[in-house]
Amino acid sequence: MTKQEQARILDELLSSNGWGLLHQKMQDEIISAAYQLSENKQLTTDEMHFRRGAMWAARRMIELPTNMKMLIDNELLMDAATARAETETK
Repeated sequence: MTKQEQARILDELLSSNGWGLLHQKMQDEIISAAYQLSENKQLTTDEMHFRRGAMWAARRMIELPTNMKMLIDNELLMDAATARAETETK
């Protein structure tokens, strides 16, 4: 699969209703986990770290397509600049 195809697929994903639904659900879950942490019930250190880790992972999950798209776009720009530089030196 080419980088252009990957970029197109990620664009389609990010603009889809399905991704919007998943994104909203993940944000709701992150907020819910934060509220649970803020309640005054006693949590073990392990349970607190587990919940914090789950919130961190959920945030990274919802950022993943955008970050991938940015990396692919940067690679495409680098490839274009390299190709242009090669043609100018010939």
